[in-house]
This record gives sequence, C-alpha cells and structure tokens, in this order.
Amino acid sequence: MPSSRAMRDYSTANLFTLILGTILLITFIFLPWFGNVPAQNGARIFSDNLYQVPGAIPAPLLWIIPIATLGILGFGLWGILTPERDRLAALLAAFCAFLGLLYFARILVEPSLLGGKATPGVGFWITLISLLLTLFNLPITGPEVARLFQPRRGGIRRGMDPRFIPYLFLIPSLTLYLVWIIGPTFYTFYLSLTNWDGVSAPGFIGFANFQRLFTRDRNFTEALVNNIRWLLIFISVPTTLGLLMAMIFNQEMWGSRFYKVSLYLPLVLSLPVIGLIWSWVYNPRLGLINNLLSLLGATDLPGWLGDRKLAIWCVIAAAVWRQVGYVMVLYLAGLKNVDPMLIDAAHVDGADRWQLFRHVIFPLLAPVTTSVVVISVIDSLRAFDLVAIMTRGGQSTQVLANFMYIEAFNNYRMGYAAAIAVVLFFLSMIFIGFYLSIVIRDELEY
Repeated sequence: MPSSRAMRDYSTANLFTLILGTILLITFIFLPWFGNVPAQNGARIFSDNLYQVPGAIPAPLLWIIPIATLGILGFGLWGILTPERDRLAALLAAFCAFLGLLYFARILVEPSLLGGKATPGVGFWITLISLLLTLFNLPITGPEVARLFQPRRGGIRRGMDPRFIPYLFLIPSLTLYLVWIIGPTFYTFYLSLTNWDGVSAPGFIGFANFQRLFTRDRNFTEALVNNIRWLLIFISVPTTLGLLMAMIFNQEMWGSRFYKVSLYLPLVLSLPVIGLIWSWVYNPRLGLINNLLSLLGATDLPGWLGDRKLAIWCVIAAAVWRQVGYVMVLYLAGLKNVDPMLIDAAHVDGADRWQLFRHVIFPLLAPVTTSVVVISVIDSLRAFDLVAIMTRGGQSTQVLANFMYIEAFNNYRMGYAAAIAVVLFFLSMIFIGFYLSIVIRDELEY
C-alpha cells in the first residue's frame, strides 16, 4: 500500500506554481490594476505609493503582492530543481499565496480604503484568481488527482505525455519572448505602414514610407552607404587582425597573457565610454593624435570628427579597435580545438608555416570564421552608440540605426522610423538566415 506522501505528485504542484507565478509577474507589471488604463498597472501604482507621488491612487498593502509573487516563483523553481524538497517548496509557495490574499481581504472588507477613486481592473482579478489557485494547488494535485500520474508497469506515467513536459517548462520564457520580442516586431511592421507621430492615432498610408525612403530621402541613402562601409571594414580588418593576433599568441611566448588581456580589454568597456575616449583622442587641439603629429613637425592638422570626408572612417576605426580583441578570442578558442596530430602530420610532410596555415589550420577554422563574419555583419548593421556619442549623426556619419532614432525621437515620425527599422530587420535577416543555414547543415552532416 503506497503512502499518501508517495501518492502525491509534488512535481506537478511545483510546475503549476511556477506557471502561476509567471502569470502573476506579467499581470502585476503590464495589466491595469484599477480601471482599464494599462499605465495604471500594479507596478506603477506600487511605485507611486512607495514614493508618495501626489494624486496617486491609494493602494494599502499593495507591497505584499510583489513579495508574494517573487516568493511563489522562487519556491516553485526550487521545488522543481530539488525534488527531495518538493513538498516543502509547494507548502511555502501556498503560504506566499496566503500572504498575497491578505491584500485582497483588506480591500474587499474595507472598499472605502480606495476612496472611491478607482474600480478593480483586469489585473486585480487575474492576480486574485492566480493566488487562489496557488493556495489550493496542493488539494488540486492531491491523492485523487495524483492517481492520474501514478507510475504503472515499466515506469511510464499515465496522463500527460512525457514529450510535452519540456514544453511546459518553456511556456514562461516563450510568453515573455512573445510579449517583448515577437509582439513589438509585428507591431513595428504595422507602424511602418502608418504616419504615426507618437501622439495621435496611427493613420494607415500603405507603402508611402518605403517609397519615400528609396526614392526621395538622401539621408537614408547616406546612412545605408555608411552601413555598407562599416560592414566591409568590419568583415575584413578585425577578422584579419584578430586571426593574426590569435596565431601569434597561440604559441608559448613571454608576456602572451598580458598582451591577450590588453587586446581584449577594450571589449570590457561599454560603447559610450569608448566613444568618449576616442572623441578625446580625435580632439583637434588637445587630442593624442594631433599632439603626436605636432611633435613630428606636421602642420595643417585635420579636425578628425569635423571633417565630412574623415569623420565616418574615424568612427569606424574606434569600432574596429574594440572588435579586434573579440575576434582574437574567438579564433584562440578555435585554435585550441585544432587536432595537434594534423599539425604534426603536416610537419612530417614538409609543409612550411604558410602551407600549414593555408591547407590545414585555416580550413579547420571555417566554423569560427563563419561565426566571426556573421557577428561582424550584425554588429555593423546595428551600429549606433559610437555615432551617437562621437558625432550625433553629423558630418555625414549617419547610419541606419542612428537615422531611425533621429526620425523617431527628434522629428517625431514614428511610422517613418518604423519603416527604417523594417529595412534594417530584413538586411540583418539575410545574414542571419545564411548563418543558420550553415549551422543546420553542419549539424545534419554531423
């Protein structure tokens, strides 16, 4: 006779708890807590009450909800990751749900606490229902329901097909991905067909934004050309220098660790910091470059970022300085995976260094090279920070991302900016699709 402890399926209870905790978190952040205005969500009202914002909707004990939500999420995850503690985790999650219900108990018993300023919204009711389901999670998954999940001969469980269990774990992450990535992407496609200014209601105008982009806007042409320049430089210069540095430092030599760290150090810095550093370097009066040129006797020194012919190349040079260390690390990792027996066989066959590199090492680094090229392409297409910090898009240095930002937040042409974003999206997808096709082909061959 199995014990009642064995009959209970606490893993199911904790999985259910984790799903409900995710629903609670999304509801508290995004859905209207009072009324039907999304801006009046639980997180916003909690923040207004915390900082005592004048005119805020009173919300006594609302601070209990985020604490209970985090507790339910944490204990649900703990119960799944530590099966030996699944019963304790389920009980603690139920206790957190009970604490969360104290807020609703006080509101429902004393509705006058709201002062008549607001009526419960959809977020209020979804949170209440989710907390109740979490509280009664254990009876729901008790012995009567757990019998559906009891093991039978061969250790196979009845009820849910085990093949679907991984997808249940993916539901919270996929939900957030849908809300934050997929949804805004499709909404951007819609906005690209409107003349929305960010304030009034969007008006549908079809492909007028794209027609203007490709036929009448010289700034778009300039930004696209600058992105192509950036792309060509990023594919060639950092890839070549990074591979060269990797080949040099892959050998045992004095100080190699110091040089590796020195070359990788720029990648640790954020792009705005790099932009500021290189703006000082390019300063026509106090910058490092012009001061060195003055010491060498040069005259008529250029104003690097003020020259329309030089500015874009100066910005790209700063980006290359950062990218070289990243490419070097990728190639160093690839070189560590090269089979030494192939190197020894090439030496036995009389191959010199160039032949060894050309016919043995470089072909074996093909997967790394593909990754480096695709990453470099994507980085060049989404370049924004350095242009915004160093030139603010002036002096013919605009790129697509910077042009999109200016149109959206300076000129308040959100629909037009969305059209630029769509063009940038499809340009990126060309190279991402190429990379994924190679990766999938290699996995199938493996």
